[in-house]
Amino acid sequence: MEGEIAALREHNDALARENKILRDELAILKQGLFGRRSERIDPSQLDLYRAEGAESPAPPPQEVAAHERAKPAAGHGRARFAEHLPREVIELDVPEPERICPDCGKPMHSIGADTSERGHVVPARIVVRRYVRAKYACPDGHAVVTAAAPEGVIDGAKYEASVYAHVAVAKYADHQPLHRLEGMFKRHGVHLPKQTMWDMLVTLDELLAQPVLRQMHKELLEEPVLHSDETPVTMRVEDGAGSREGWAWGWRNLHGVGPSKVLIEFKVSRSRDGPVSFLKDWRGTLITDGYSGFNEVVERNDIVRAGCWAHARRKFKQALDTGARNAVHVLAPIQRLFAIERALVNRAKARELGRDAFVELRARVRQRWSKRLVALIIERADELSRLRSTLPKSPLGKATTYVLRQQQPLSAFLDDARIPIHNNDEERDLRHLKLGTKNWQILGSERGGEVACRLYSLMLSCKQAGVDPQAYIEDVLGRLSTTKAADVAQLTPWAWAATRK
Repeated sequence: MEGEIAALREHNDALARENKILRDELAILKQGLFGRRSERIDPSQLDLYRAEGAESPAPPPQEVAAHERAKPAAGHGRARFAEHLPREVIELDVPEPERICPDCGKPMHSIGADTSERGHVVPARIVVRRYVRAKYACPDGHAVVTAAAPEGVIDGAKYEASVYAHVAVAKYADHQPLHRLEGMFKRHGVHLPKQTMWDMLVTLDELLAQPVLRQMHKELLEEPVLHSDETPVTMRVEDGAGSREGWAWGWRNLHGVGPSKVLIEFKVSRSRDGPVSFLKDWRGTLITDGYSGFNEVVERNDIVRAGCWAHARRKFKQALDTGARNAVHVLAPIQRLFAIERALVNRAKARELGRDAFVELRARVRQRWSKRLVALIIERADELSRLRSTLPKSPLGKATTYVLRQQQPLSAFLDDARIPIHNNDEERDLRHLKLGTKNWQILGSERGGEVACRLYSLMLSCKQAGVDPQAYIEDVLGRLSTTKAADVAQLTPWAWAATRK
């Protein structure tokens, strides 16, 4: 009887633990579906930590000011229109009868003019370019000469490069599905089917995106520090048997060190083959989350792996949102880490520090203050993991496990002041792609995923280079036939931007 009671109690405890885990998972799912997506933490949520009197080291006022007096706001007046916008001057004059002074009856004379500006939109329109080529013939019938036609994107092209660029930018920069673009063209009286637009995108991929991205890949492998992350995307199976999951792998160089280069690759799996095939024999510092798919190439190439504190913070924030109030003991010092980094950036801007001086300042502050915070975070995560109330599969258990297993990558920023403490730059790149899925929802095929990711790479790199992707694509398409393969480096968005300064 006592054995049965003990077994029932053990079974009841197991069910209670499972119920707690399921409740936590449900809370996370509901938060993802209906809650705010922001990871900002209300300072009042950290009051419990402060109330218990276990203060962590604060940022030093003599090294870096966490809060600086803000400059007086400039107000909310109307911003002027950019100077590069074309101006249409409309002159307005006072009617002649009103130019007589109402008091003395004498004619008034001009004393100048008041000027104001209003924005005006000229709706998009389709222009058909008709090329009339002159022909000349020998009077004796020996030969005929015809003026050469401008070179098209492809032989016998029906559309100019501007249309190819417009379709690519609308789909991969502005997230317009092709069926919606078809309707827009139809309103302008142009029949441009989805399939034709897709063929144009494939042509653009083959002629422009692939050679430029091969060059970008080559240049990325010359960088000492890289970011990487991956995100799932739904892909339709080509034989019509439903859908499956594909993966977009993002790569970029360190922000603020030379031109920002963004490359996204499409893979049908999340396996180690993605980073292995991309990095090849590259060596350097790789900033990622804790995904084990990077382990093989990291160990093989002796790569220094840097962790992401934003991922760690996110896990403890989820635990706090599911009711694990003691998660705040770790969240508070993590927040202080980010406060120090923000204050460093503000101080560098205020002092107008160069890159080298900023890195030197950051190295000094991190060794003096951030190092102590990291030790405190790991100590508190270890204490929480040992509590009987912290179930291994609960959000808090997963958060503490993540920090404890990632101690070395999460501490890498202390020894290398070049790198940030998070992987948010790469996450923002992939978020652009994920934003598009809200409109197009599913990739049509594996080939469609490859084309989409390459063209997304072009759009994001243009954005980072500060160039208009429409102007870039239209211009480069016209120069491809006269550019040698060895000179393709001149066609990258950052090289193209440099020639226009």
